[in-house]
Amino acid sequence: MITPDQITENELLEQIESCSLSPELFTHETMLRLAWILIQKHGLDVAIVKNGHIKEKYFKTALKSDKFNKTLSRAYVEILYYFMKKSNTNNFDKLLREFPRLKFDFQKLVKTHYGYNILKEHRQEEPKDFRPIIFSF
Repeated sequence: MITPDQITENELLEQIESCSLSPELFTHETMLRLAWILIQKHGLDVAIVKNGHIKEKYFKTALKSDKFNKTLSRAYVEILYYFMKKSNTNNFDKLLREFPRLKFDFQKLVKTHYGYNILKEHRQEEPKDFRPIIFSF
């Protein structure tokens, strides 16, 4: 079986956009990589919008799920962007090694960023206020 890290960035993006990526490959790390690709291609603001649209379609079509969380989708991009700015690397895998919390403690990063647990509900609305991200290293 091919893993998401064996697929090029363009192939991964195309497979997620077309909903042809196998659902078992749509993991947390894949969602981080999707955010990485979109930020690299489009910058933060466009990546936030595109990430939400792409993931919502994938959830409905490929996963046949109504569990899409708009706020969490935005958090993936904002939090990843924050750590990208703190790093000198232009390599996704190196970024995850430099900041392992992205991969292993993302839920805590989300709660710290928003001040509440957005994962308890599948929120469809945008968060009311956007505070600056404050993470301790």
